[in-house]
Amino acid sequence: MSVPFRSRHISAAGIFYQKLIVADSHMAMILPDDIARRVADFMSGKAGFPFIGRDETVCLMYLYGRAAGVKPNEVGEAEDLAQRTAGQMAIDIDGYANSSAGKLDSEYIRSKYLNRELQLAVENKQARLAGDPAILSDCFAQHVAHYKQGYFFGLYGPLKEAELIAEVRPALAGRMVMVCYNRKSEQELGSHPLIPVYVWFKER
Repeated sequence: MSVPFRSRHISAAGIFYQKLIVADSHMAMILPDDIARRVADFMSGKAGFPFIGRDETVCLMYLYGRAAGVKPNEVGEAEDLAQRTAGQMAIDIDGYANSSAGKLDSEYIRSKYLNRELQLAVENKQARLAGDPAILSDCFAQHVAHYKQGYFFGLYGPLKEAELIAEVRPALAGRMVMVCYNRKSEQELGSHPLIPVYVWFKER
């Protein structure tokens, strides 16, 4: 596991900025690119767990400053949020890896997803279940634990316009991006971790 962040003290002012960063952030699973269909098939009973193959690349993307970008005085708060996100993922993966086999059983996982679906309905959330950050985070942790895979996080930015191809500048310039892969390191990935992010935004 690799989590390349440094810890930071959070002041009261930092908590205020952090709330702004949280509200202006977005998370998605961009690989596999058909994850929405797979989750839907799993929920309907058409597929069992695992529904992502051992050799498939899985990538989670966290975008900070989605609408307004990350201002210089917000960079530290975005780093803090990214650090805690990475730390929670490590806890979740360890929890599944060290638990009884039942927690990685299809019916147990399906019941967790169903409970989350009901929670979203009660909260009148309109987001699809397959795009829900809690479901996607759990999905990543479950598959990494099941296959006993390594994983790493990388945090980039704020990204400069000169670093970006024209098609993705409106969406990514001034933003910070964290990616998480089911690989031990960037070297094992074999390409720059942000390439799938650029492709994902370009196609949208």
